Amino acid sequence: MNILVLNASPKGNYSTTVHTALYLQALHPEHTFTFIPVGQRIKQYEKDFASLRKELLQAELILFCYPVYTFIAPYQLHRLIELIKADGVDLCGKFASQITTSKHFYDVTAHRYVEENCLDLGLKVVRGLSADMDDLLTAQGQKEAENFFKQLIFCCEHGFFEAPLPRVPKKERAVYRPVLPTVPKSKEKDVVIVTN
Repeated sequence: MNILVLNASPKGNYSTTVHTALYLQALHPEHTFTFIPVGQRIKQYEKDFASLRKELLQAELILFCYPVYTFIAPYQLHRLIELIKADGVDLCGKFASQITTSKHFYDVTAHRYVEENCLDLGLKVVRGLSADMDDLLTAQGQKEAENFFKQLIFCCEHGFFEAPLPRVPKKERAVYRPVLPTVPKSKEKDVVIVTN
């Protein structure tokens, strides 16, 4: 399988997150991994998106790798998704997943953000791996990474992915508009009504 690893960490190859993908690459030489440090090259892609477009089109599986710092994905990944959408590259039908590292404090927010944007792009989303910063140093963490990858490849080969939630049309809600009571005018003094 042709796997494109989009490393959105600003640390590039020094990222803890991308080392999980490198570990999986070492375990599975039967798959072709292409690593792109989009986190470090985001300014370059703002000027010329052609080389990244070519890689996206060749990929069968897009694997987003990024750290979760404070509740959400780093700016570089936000910008990358904006550039992909603005370019209009057709990714429909390709598979996508993600590997993150965090301290598991609202990392679900970041995962949902990436999943929803992948669904917007027509990608087939497979639930990602949320690892702790030190997981790859433990036998348990390595086993979790291996199991994630086996499940990911199984899903891609057998066509299992998360179906998008049905879009419910938004109902127009009534807007509260306060009605001030009418106060009879007095000839002796002015009436002032102060509201919050």
